[in-house]
Amino acid sequence: MKILYSEIKRLSNGTESEIKEIYDNLILTVLDKGDFLLKQGHICNQYFFVESGAVRLYYWKEDKEFTVWLGQEGQIFTELDSYLNQSPALVSIESMENSLVYRITKEKSDKLALKSIAYNTLLRRTVEEAFASMSRNIISFQSEDAKQRYRRVEKEKNWLEKYPLKYISSFIGVTQSSLSRVRAKKD
Repeated sequence: MKILYSEIKRLSNGTESEIKEIYDNLILTVLDKGDFLLKQGHICNQYFFVESGAVRLYYWKEDKEFTVWLGQEGQIFTELDSYLNQSPALVSIESMENSLVYRITKEKSDKLALKSIAYNTLLRRTVEEAFASMSRNIISFQSEDAKQRYRRVEKEKNWLEKYPLKYISSFIGVTQSSLSRVRAKKD
């Protein structure tokens, strides 16, 4: 609880009572490994707050799975395009392990954002940080080779010990065998 609470406090810059108000609007969901928060093609009408565990955002195309992002405790996110436009989701969100995830519906979130500056700030900063991360990922894909992308993930994220290499390799856009060769090469 401390990691998510700290992240809500950091992003919202809220007082204790404002953070309590945010928590009072969240619904706790207990997920088993393999449970879905969202399936590709469905409409996303919730924001998610990971209390513990891990989730994976991925999509299928031509019988191949592509990992877009790996979320862990303390992270706050949604499938933004689907959430904002109420259009079919481009990704699925699946629990990678037993997880506790708070969620808030779009309707409740919109109402809370109208009356809570702290919650409104939290949403804005969550989107800003996600956009910055996405920009770094795009630039990385356009300007770095597989080894550099792997080293960046190794440095910026704590994914390598926690997640299966098949998800890491998909995230950085290489095959598992290519990732094994990259990892075997020492600088």
